[in-house]
Amino acid sequence: MRDDFDQKTKDILFRRAGAKCSNPICGQETSGPHTDEKKAINVGVAAHITAASVGGPRYDPTLSQEERMSPGNGIWLCQICAKLIDSDEKRYTVDLIRGWRRDAENKALSRVEGRHRTTQNNNLAVFSKLEKLMPELLSEMRQDLLQYPLRREFVLLQRSWSYWAAEHELCYYYDDHHDLEGIVSILCNYNLVREITCNNVKRYVFLEELVDYLTQDRTEA
Repeated sequence: MRDDFDQKTKDILFRRAGAKCSNPICGQETSGPHTDEKKAINVGVAAHITAASVGGPRYDPTLSQEERMSPGNGIWLCQICAKLIDSDEKRYTVDLIRGWRRDAENKALSRVEGRHRTTQNNNLAVFSKLEKLMPELLSEMRQDLLQYPLRREFVLLQRSWSYWAAEHELCYYYDDHHDLEGIVSILCNYNLVREITCNNVKRYVFLEELVDYLTQDRTEA
């Protein structure tokens, strides 16, 4: 028996995410017009944070059936990202997915309230401050993202460490930047990167706001 979401719960998750995939490095629109004016296209999924049945990804036996089927145990994702989080539950933990949901809902609320316009102006001041605090790191990140536009994850390493970096990872070295963890923590505090550490190596993901800033045409900056 699966504790699936009912349609009301799916609709709530859809609306709370503003109809966008909640994965911060995706953000795909999931709804649009159908050729039939009485219909709409939906490519989104109300995914379980903890599994709907025993043996599923991140299953939590302490939850009641009601809790397992509630909106609080769900996240709105595109179909690709819904498959992604269930393909590697050690990487895509409950805490990570809940963070995705929280950030996606905050962004949706900002759009509804019109705060995104004020936020854009505020962010110009934030980026100006960060350029003064960490010019070398931002310059290195800028070069990496321009060279590898599809990469989003990065790790912090010592050059002396034996570490096999995956092809999708970018690497930044403690040897090159004083107090590297402290610098990156500032980016986390501004919600520009998110920590996704799952072993002894510090691992993070760029959020799209920082990517957009670093990869924009500098003549427009």
